[in-house]
Amino acid sequence: MDLPLPTVLIVEDDLPLRAALCAALSAQGFATREAGDVVGALERMAAEPIDVVLSDIGMPGNGYNLLARVREMRPEIPVILMTGIEEDDLGRRAYEAGAQAYLIKPIQLSVLKRTLDDACRLS
Repeated sequence: MDLPLPTVLIVEDDLPLRAALCAALSAQGFATREAGDVVGALERMAAEPIDVVLSDIGMPGNGYNLLARVREMRPEIPVILMTGIEEDDLGRRAYEAGAQAYLIKPIQLSVLKRTLDDACRLS
């Protein structure tokens, strides 16, 4: 019997993109939860088990702030940050802050799935 894939919390303020990510990952067998900002993400994390966080950087509350809060609350949870802005400093800052991975949108589904698989395997 196959084990269920991890629960991914998708934190993205762009509702159509968030819905698309949820649908794509659900089709790959992941359980998904969603939030549009840092406050909503923290509420979700307090209410139910989350295995990995996939968060936009440029959203209300800031993805770096969410990463810091996750590191304080649940340091074992991998956090993957994503952005639509291709800038080396953002990636460097993400890794320095403790992100498991950093992705630039648009993200190919195969890359996202591999990144999530790797993050969960290493956690």
